[in-house]
Order: sequence, then structure tokens, then C-alpha cells
Amino acid sequence: MPLLQIAEVTKGFGGLKALRDVSMQVDEGEIVSLIGPNGAGKTTLFNCITGTMPPNRGSVRFRDEEIVGLPPHEVARRGISRTFQHIRVFGQMSVLENVMVGRDFKGRTGIFSALLRPPRVGNEEAENRESCMDVMALFGERLLPRLNQPTRELSYANRRRVEIARALVSGPKLILLDEPTAGMNPNETEQLMDLIRLIRDRGHSVLVIEHKMKVVMAVSDRIVVLDHGEKIAEGPPSAIAADPTVIDAYMGRRQRAQAD
Repeated sequence: MPLLQIAEVTKGFGGLKALRDVSMQVDEGEIVSLIGPNGAGKTTLFNCITGTMPPNRGSVRFRDEEIVGLPPHEVARRGISRTFQHIRVFGQMSVLENVMVGRDFKGRTGIFSALLRPPRVGNEEAENRESCMDVMALFGERLLPRLNQPTRELSYANRRRVEIARALVSGPKLILLDEPTAGMNPNETEQLMDLIRLIRDRGHSVLVIEHKMKVVMAVSDRIVVLDHGEKIAEGPPSAIAADPTVIDAYMGRRQRAQAD
């Protein structure tokens, strides 16, 4: 049984069909890349998976459970976390505080417990901090020396790293990364590629939207290609790189734009 199974998902906005009968799956331990031109429907599909924008039609099953109709926090409870195309961090909060937000939905402390602070509240906070530090260690010198620094003061690449760390601390079975290398230089991109592999090696499956074809070809077990809301190809990197439909719809379109 696939970890994530998407069947005939359709999403429309008025007369515009952002997704048309898209079907795909992600298996345990896989890195699957979702590629396509701008406006192909990639982020819309992420929104349909995570409950922020339910599909008009179709099925999204996670661990053999239908999750269409669940609110985002319930999807997260079941083991799916994500990052966003446009970075969403709390600039006034420290790096550590931003990351700890990712475990907030796992907490059992209510308003009265927070005020009275019985021993279990302190234990819960210590457990959350330990889990966050374990994840932060994956980012080494990029984040560890900056734990107490306001996130607004970080570089663009480090804010990306904070967002990924926040998604990881909930212990998801599946993590959705939306253009994780956007705005990164070649060295930072290489480091992010290593991180994606490490995430998979730690037991997470990964579904990633990415425009840098070097990244896609290097990290993916499979690639799914969208164009105008429809799936036009799926397969291993070698097959996708040689697929004339993909070359025309994605790579070829870029080349024509540059020529113009």
C-alpha cells in the first residue's frame, strides 16, 4: 500500500482548472519530485494534500486513510508536514522558538496547566526542546550558533532551513518541500541536496517541488511532471530527461522563452 495515494484530484477556481484528474503516489522511503512550468498546479496539489485547499473532486489517501476534508492540523497529526513556496517564519521570534512551533499541536498543555505549571508541563517543554535540538543538529553551524537570534536577522537560505527544521520536528512520515532551494547559491543548493537525502535516510518520505533540474535529477527516485494542471509524465529521472513531451512542455518552453 502506498504511503500517499492521490486519485483523480481536480481543483478549479471559477472557470480555471488548476488540477485535472491528477493521480500519483509516494511510497515509503521515496523521494518524489513534482516538476512543471509555473502555473502547472504543483503548489495547488500540495494544498489539496495538506487540507489548506480541499479538491473539488478526487481522493487523497494517507496510510490508507482518506484525508480529504480534514483541516490542516489534523492532516499534520496524521504525519504530513510541509514548507511553503514563500517562506513563512515568525521574524520576531528566535530560531529555536520558530522550530518549537512545529511541535505545538503535539502538546497536551492547556491554559490552566500553563498558568499552574504542574511538573508535566516542564517535562513536556524539556521533551520538545530535546526533539528540536536533535533536528537542529542536522543543520550544524548554519543554525546551531543562532538558536537565540531573531529569525528576521537570518539570511534567506537560513530562513529556509528554519522552515524545514520546523516541518521536521513534528516527526512526519511524509514531508512536502515547496521549492526548498529557491534563492540559494550553488554551494547552498548542494548542501540542501545532501539534507534531502539525509531526511529520507532518517525515515521520512519526501515529496518535493523543485525548478532546479540538477537537484531534481540528483535526488529523485521518481519524477512526476505537471503541465496546465494535468500529469503528462512520470518515471525515473533517466526516463523523464529523455521524454520529448517533458522536453517540449518544460525544458523546451524555457529555451524558447530565452530565445525570444
